[in-house]
Amino acid sequence: MSNEERKPKRNWGRTQAEYLAALQGKPVKVVFVDGKALRGKLVGVDTYELFIEQDSGLEVMVVKGAVKYLAPVGG
Repeated sequence: MSNEERKPKRNWGRTQAEYLAALQGKPVKVVFVDGKALRGKLVGVDTYELFIEQDSGLEVMVVKGAVKYLAPVGG
């Protein structure tokens, strides 16, 4: 077995669409460029927006340009 075959596969080549599709319906943490954060379930993705459902049931539209990063949350 060559070194290439033994290396774990990484997701570095994923597109934004593929990454967000994999997170859709799952709990996420959105951190904004100003440092504030929002947690909830990713329920929708559009060209320029993310739709997050908070625990209270409130659905929030987040403009992608305001997002520093988005990460999955265990649970």
